[in-house]
Amino acid sequence: MRKALKKALESCDQAEIYGEKGDVLSIDLEREEVKKVKHVKSTGIGVRVVISNKVGFSYTTALEKASIEGCVVHAIKQARVSEHDPHFLGLPPLGSDALRSGYTEPEKTFDPQITKLLDDGGDDAIEYCMEMLHGTKQYEVRKSVTCTPTEGSFAAAHDETYILNSEGIETSNTGTYVSAGIMVVAGSSSGDETSGWEGKVSRMLGDVDFEWIGREAVKIAADSLGGKKLKTKQIPVVFSPRAMQNLLTHILIPQLSAENVQRKQSPYYGKKGEEIASEALTIIDDGTMPGGVNSRKMDGEGVPTQPTSLVEEGVLKNFLYDSYTAGKDGVESTGNAVRSFSNLPAPGATNFIMNASSKASKEEMFSGIREGLFINDVIGAHTASRASGDFSVVAQNAFGIKKGDLFPVTQVMLAGNMQEVLKHVEMLGTDTRQIYNVVSPSVKVSKVQIVA
Repeated sequence: MRKALKKALESCDQAEIYGEKGDVLSIDLEREEVKKVKHVKSTGIGVRVVISNKVGFSYTTALEKASIEGCVVHAIKQARVSEHDPHFLGLPPLGSDALRSGYTEPEKTFDPQITKLLDDGGDDAIEYCMEMLHGTKQYEVRKSVTCTPTEGSFAAAHDETYILNSEGIETSNTGTYVSAGIMVVAGSSSGDETSGWEGKVSRMLGDVDFEWIGREAVKIAADSLGGKKLKTKQIPVVFSPRAMQNLLTHILIPQLSAENVQRKQSPYYGKKGEEIASEALTIIDDGTMPGGVNSRKMDGEGVPTQPTSLVEEGVLKNFLYDSYTAGKDGVESTGNAVRSFSNLPAPGATNFIMNASSKASKEEMFSGIREGLFINDVIGAHTASRASGDFSVVAQNAFGIKKGDLFPVTQVMLAGNMQEVLKHVEMLGTDTRQIYNVVSPSVKVSKVQIVA
């Protein structure tokens, strides 16, 4: 990478080299058998160059001298034919305010147990899959109900990221990951069938209870059998952490990206300082969170990650910035440049945390609802309009609530608007989980339109 930087600076004003090394072991399950074991090691380098405010980019997965030099030459050719961008203020310099404070090394993001697992091969990993399958036998279902695992997966990974640029940044980060999940189909003697899925992703192998994943998948599937139909109406809805992750990832996080705000493709354009959500709600993006799935000491441009307060007690405080969008708004980058070696950075979430000053258990949430709905997951959030916030989703593994008691329901859709959902947040639960880039408990919303 240093050689590539030196080569690039012979022909450009600024240059940045971004490198990644990955080591991933993955296992696919079909029913109760191992279908596929795959172990992939990969390397890639991305080259970004600047010539008179014109940017060029290229990448390669080959580390031979000729391949890297060819990659640099291609990036420079691209910069020369690109349009001059008056908003591009340059690559982040080592002397900027964001970098003066230095880097914070997040805790619990590297587990030697995972690197050992990768070195030892697939046998130990298969044992974890067997634990998950064993867990599916541990939940006692009714005599008339059968539960069958249909598919599952396990993955362990170790990645290394390296960034250096012509402005003095030279930094690296390493981390480990483990993820597992299983799908179960439950059937009853009456011919009714439902599926249930559960999974977990973590930086530390010891934090994953594989048997719990299996038990919980069976519980969700079996408890969803015999679903009743509801009537179309507005009622209180409690969204599980998984349902919240789906909605936030596809709607709210893109709405809080400075890139979409600047393009006026977000309803929050010009709304900074205004009340946009219930005062019960605070949202922070924190790339330094201990054990966070996306915690690392720097973002995709080498800028230190940090806690960024986005919404404080309902008031919009900030957006997610990389250095380009920050330069456009005349502010500092929030350390939210997200990328891989094969693409340019853009603003994105690290660990997107939903929080509140006071929280309640799920039982306490349910007890105050005369008639409502609890939703384990939603399908179709990716079809929502980020610009308007409108969504129409199918409720997956949903349960009606009547005077605090739950019963399974079927064929329920939700039609709503993300901005309205945020305004009607009443309560957050105590069951906080991290699911990919979202850290959220169950969330109670006072009114949502359900369509039966």
